[in-house]
Amino acid sequence: MTADAARPFKPWRLTEVVDVDAPAFALRTYLEQAEIRRYLSRVAAGRRLARAAEVGCGYGRLLPVLAEFADRVTGFERQPEFAAEAARLHPHCAIVGVGSLAQIPAPGGSFDFLLTFTVLQHLTDRVAAQATAELRRLCAPSGHVLICEETDETHWEGDIDDDHGICSIGRSVDRYAALLAPLRLVATSPRVIEPTYARRDVGTYMLFAA
Repeated sequence: MTADAARPFKPWRLTEVVDVDAPAFALRTYLEQAEIRRYLSRVAAGRRLARAAEVGCGYGRLLPVLAEFADRVTGFERQPEFAAEAARLHPHCAIVGVGSLAQIPAPGGSFDFLLTFTVLQHLTDRVAAQATAELRRLCAPSGHVLICEETDETHWEGDIDDDHGICSIGRSVDRYAALLAPLRLVATSPRVIEPTYARRDVGTYMLFAA
């Protein structure tokens, strides 16, 4: 292991995850949960899913939606403080701490449905390629992957070359489709959040099928 690989990741603070006040964030959460529920309804088609997972679950605000549709829900989280909070708030879910989102401790084909939500956009190109390879590996043969990420390629912040730092990188839908191939892109929709937010284009939902 190189010295750089062993270097700890710069931790996120809660204020960096939640960048608006509580009333706005409450509306944002409702709108995002509703859209994820719509995609899950399409995928599940009236049946229960066996296993679903969120890769980069944070403190778990989207896990309850997965639990509405799947018998077993797992959240994988890199930051120990967020993983501990997710475990405390969502005891019905299995919360698994990981050292990297590029190495998920689960067998291939484990999940019928996988979610990442504004996670890949905060990874460098190299690590994002590794993380999407893990999503492909974990997806069951008839499974689906739903990602919601920044897709404006003019939008980037931070050190986009530091694998251990904090950055934001907009990647087009076509770039994500290439990263997740041979999974097939089957649906997209704009990410809609509270109308008071400064930016209007804040990303795209992308549903992929195995």
